Amino acid sequence: MGIGDRAYMRGSSAPRTPISLTAWVVGILVGFFILNLIQESAKANFLGWMVLRESALQPWQWVTHALLHDGFWHLLGNGLVLWWTGATVEQEHGPVTLLKVLIGGALIGALTWYLSGLGGSQNGALVGISAGVYALMLVALLDKLDHQITLLLFFFLPVTLKVRWLLIAVSLFTVLGWVFSEFPGRHDWLAWKAAWPDTIAHSAHLGGLLFGWLAWRYLNRTNWAPSYAQVQEPMPTDAPSPAFETPTEVNPSSRPLTSAQARAEMDRLLDKISAGGFGSLTAGEKRRLEELSARLR
Repeated sequence: MGIGDRAYMRGSSAPRTPISLTAWVVGILVGFFILNLIQESAKANFLGWMVLRESALQPWQWVTHALLHDGFWHLLGNGLVLWWTGATVEQEHGPVTLLKVLIGGALIGALTWYLSGLGGSQNGALVGISAGVYALMLVALLDKLDHQITLLLFFFLPVTLKVRWLLIAVSLFTVLGWVFSEFPGRHDWLAWKAAWPDTIAHSAHLGGLLFGWLAWRYLNRTNWAPSYAQVQEPMPTDAPSPAFETPTEVNPSSRPLTSAQARAEMDRLLDKISAGGFGSLTAGEKRRLEELSARLR
């Protein structure tokens, strides 16, 4: 294939990068949010079957509840964290793992929320993908505890801190919110009342954090027990040290190439330019491209 046969020489654009699964999930959530707006404006109830309700449990609601959100800010918060941490999980572990962690976190979060309300009024309802997002956050960040991140509090106040402190703050807020607000608020206890009114499902977030930690441990299971690692016995001090010969690097430009080989090597360099631009070539590759171009003229 010559230069004239390439996409950028014909005037056509290079193949587009496919849309990531993270973007698809965010788009689906936005789509259901718009449907919910239509439902509210039309005074209808065609999405009510998706809500997880304690008083009328249905099998599909354990998953479908995650597609709905209670207002714009609920969707925005989950969408931003999903976009950030989901892209990291997808890049490091693949889209299948992203989907498993997201669904698993939502399921375990819903189960934790349901168990937390047993014995109470049993009239609560759950919506939102928060538990799955919390699970993604742990899988994405637990191996980056000392990294620095900058958050925009209230979307205008930048705060820089380590990932470690972010996860500690999120976990502490979740536990305190469950113990002092949600848990007593869903039960009619005389000795333990809610310290403040709250509509956040902290128990679901707690389940998502638990599943995310277990998923992270599973994905990094080779590091669970040091005893599984192979230990190499030290060599005796009186044994001669092995001698290694470093192969002499051969300069590709010094090799005798046929015209077909030179054209194939030039095609590989041109393919790299097509994918990443001329700046993606190293200094040696640029020199090699000039040599091959001069030879094939």
